[in-house]
Amino acid sequence: MRRGWSRGVAIFEMTVLTLTASTLLLLLAQGTLLFTRASAVKNLAHIGSQYAASNPGFDVPTIKSYILQSAQGIIGANGGSALSITVNPSTTPRMLGSAVTVTIAYSYDQAQSFGAKALGLSFPSTLTSSDTGATQ
Repeated sequence: MRRGWSRGVAIFEMTVLTLTASTLLLLLAQGTLLFTRASAVKNLAHIGSQYAASNPGFDVPTIKSYILQSAQGIIGANGGSALSITVNPSTTPRMLGSAVTVTIAYSYDQAQSFGAKALGLSFPSTLTSSDTGATQ
């Protein structure tokens, strides 16, 4: 009788451990995707500010086009439709030595995937980064 009872406990323990490990693995995958995309957004802001600072005569559409060409993978998919790019100041030409700030916002549509909502977790749905460079 005792032997059958310990088998049931072992099955229960294995089920609990499997569910816990699976949940942690899914959260790790979600965090990895979020970190990777946040890093890409930050890099795009830096690339854009350096390009805008190095080319003070270039207008905003030219800078946006360069940033979209630099966007890789899912962030640049569909012509960068999930990206919002802001250049400040937007006037051209920018004065030498003045600061130019590029802000990138990426709409992260998979923020609630992997069951995050079922677990009561909230991931950001928009990733934003700004970078400033001085015109040369």
